[in-house]
Amino acid sequence: MKQPATVIAHCDANSFYCSCHRVFEPALLRMPVGVLSNNDGCVIARTPELKAIGVAMGTPFFQVRRLMEQGQIAIRSSNYPLYGDMSERFMSVLEGFTPEVEVYSIDEAFLRFTGFPVENWEAQGRAIQQKVGRWTGLPIGVGISTTKVLAKLANYAAKHYPATGGVVDLTDPERQKRLMAITPVDELWGIGRRLAPRLKEQGILTVRDFANLEPSQAKRQYSVTEERLVRELRGENCLPWDEEQDGNKHTIMCSRSFGLPVSSEKEVWEALATYVSRACEKMRRQGKAAAKAQLFLRTDPFRKDDGQYHGSLVLQIPQASASTSIWLRETHKGLKRIFREGYQYRKAGFVLLDIGSQTTEQGDLFTVRPPSQESSKPELTDVLDSINNRFGNNTLKVAASGNKPARWHMKQNYLSPRYTTQWSDLATVRCKL
Repeated sequence: MKQPATVIAHCDANSFYCSCHRVFEPALLRMPVGVLSNNDGCVIARTPELKAIGVAMGTPFFQVRRLMEQGQIAIRSSNYPLYGDMSERFMSVLEGFTPEVEVYSIDEAFLRFTGFPVENWEAQGRAIQQKVGRWTGLPIGVGISTTKVLAKLANYAAKHYPATGGVVDLTDPERQKRLMAITPVDELWGIGRRLAPRLKEQGILTVRDFANLEPSQAKRQYSVTEERLVRELRGENCLPWDEEQDGNKHTIMCSRSFGLPVSSEKEVWEALATYVSRACEKMRRQGKAAAKAQLFLRTDPFRKDDGQYHGSLVLQIPQASASTSIWLRETHKGLKRIFREGYQYRKAGFVLLDIGSQTTEQGDLFTVRPPSQESSKPELTDVLDSINNRFGNNTLKVAASGNKPARWHMKQNYLSPRYTTQWSDLATVRCKL
C-alpha cells in the first residue's frame, strides 16, 4: 500500500485525572478510582472499574461516600497542580516524536507526521505508547490515520476494543470503511447529543452512513461543521492545524466557586487578588500582555431562597501590561463599583481579554510615563516568578490574597499530595539495608 504523504496520530491519556493519582499511589491500581469536582461536589472523572459498578459521571459525592468509607472505592479531590505538571510531561514526550504537536486538551494531542519514512505505523504508535508509559507512568491510547477525524475514530477503536492493545493504525481506506460500518454515529467526534437523535431519525445510524452523505447535502441539512466532518471521513484534511495553543490564547480566565458562601467585600477581594495573580503569572509565562480584562461575581443560582445578584465589569488600562500590581489596582477599583452588600456570593472570576505579544504591543500616545513604577521595573515580578517556579506555587504571593485559610478557599477534603510541584510532597522511598 502506498504511504500517505501526511499521517496524523491522536494520543489520549486513559482516565487522565485518575491515572495521575495512580502513578504515585500504586495501591489504587487495584481499586475503582474517582475524582471530584471543585469543592468536592460530584464525580467528574472515573476509571473503567468505577464505571463498571454503576457510578455515573456527575454522581453527587454523598451518594458514593459510603462506598469510599467501606474501602470499596477510592475518591480524590481535584489536584490541578499535579494534573497540569503531568500534562506538560506527557506533551513533552510527544514532542520527541515530531515537531508538529497540537495540544487539544490537558490529556490529548494530535501529532502530524509529514514526510516521515515510517513503514509500520502501528509499531510507531506502540513506540509512542510505551515511551509515554515509561517516562510518565500514564496509560494512553493512540489512533493513527490521515485526518484528524479519522485519527479520533481510530483512537475510539483503540479504547473500545481491548484486543488492539490501545493502538490502531487506520491509514488503510478499507480498514476505515470497516470500522465506520460498525461504529454508532453518536461516537463520531463532533456529533453532539442534540444532533445524534436527529441523524438516527433520518436513518443515519453508523459513521459510514454519515460518511456516505454528499458534503453539500450535509452542509445544507445541518451546517458547515458536518460538511467538514464528511470530508474528513473521506480522507480530505479540512480541519486546520490549530496554532491557537497555550502560547497563543487570546484570553486567560481564573475563576473558582467558593468553598462556602461569602458576604464580605474583604473575602471577595482576597479571592479576586489570588485569581489576578494567577492570571498575570500565566500571561507572563507566555510573554504576553493585555490592556483589557473582565471581572465578575455572582451568588448561587440554585439557592432560590437567597437574593440573586450577578455583577460584571470590563476593565481597560491605557497600555497593555502583564504587571500583577497594575491589574490588582484596577480590579480593586472595579470591585468597589460592582460589589453589593447583603448578598451571599458563591463565585468570582477574572478574565484577561485580547492578549497580545509584549514585543508588539501598541503604545499609548498620551502616556508620558509608564502607568506605574513596576511596569518600568519588571525585576519584582521576575523575582516573584523565578522563586515560585523553583520552589512551588504560592511560595511568594501578594499580600492582598491573604495568608490564612478562608471561607472562599475551595473544599479539598480528599486532596492527594502535589508530588511533582511541591518539595514537601515529594514521594519518599524507604528501604531496609
